[in-house]
Amino acid sequence: MTKIKYFILTGDPGVGKTTLTKKLCSIITGLGLKTSGFYTEEVRRAGVREGFDVVALDGLRGCLARDCSRNGPVKFKVGKYGVMVEEFEKVALPSLGQPEDTKGHLLVIDEIGTMELLSNSFRTRINEIFRPISECVVLATIPTRRSSPIVESIRNNSEAKVWTVTRENRNTMHEEILKEMKVTLNFS
Repeated sequence: MTKIKYFILTGDPGVGKTTLTKKLCSIITGLGLKTSGFYTEEVRRAGVREGFDVVALDGLRGCLARDCSRNGPVKFKVGKYGVMVEEFEKVALPSLGQPEDTKGHLLVIDEIGTMELLSNSFRTRINEIFRPISECVVLATIPTRRSSPIVESIRNNSEAKVWTVTRENRNTMHEEILKEMKVTLNFS
């Protein structure tokens, strides 16, 4: 049996993947292990989603996307959102650097989705992280639907395990994932 190196969360938009990711990070850091990477966060104004931010685990924050109807023309667009690729790269790419010591270190990538993959530099870094010789242990989120070849190669990676997050399991799934991480990251 292959040891799991890539812990992958998938599920419908808004189901709680990012919340679960943050919970797992909190538990892992509470155990004295190191984390780096980023998560994406909805930006709401008066209860209405106006876009998404990218937030590095060290606290650095940048704009990932905003509603085009409020912000004018953009170079990259996904649905109604204009994607700020350069700003995303300024936050996400430094957070995905190779850790000096990969033992007991979890690299967090929330999310590897359509907006993020508009960045050529991000795609290159993802390919490096998920190549067979990489020593990174990764917690990542990917879209549920079939999408890019990169996402499908992650989903089908022999060293990956994919969990589908639902409203029914999102509050307890962390226990199962931590059990698996315990073996890979060697914590008690």
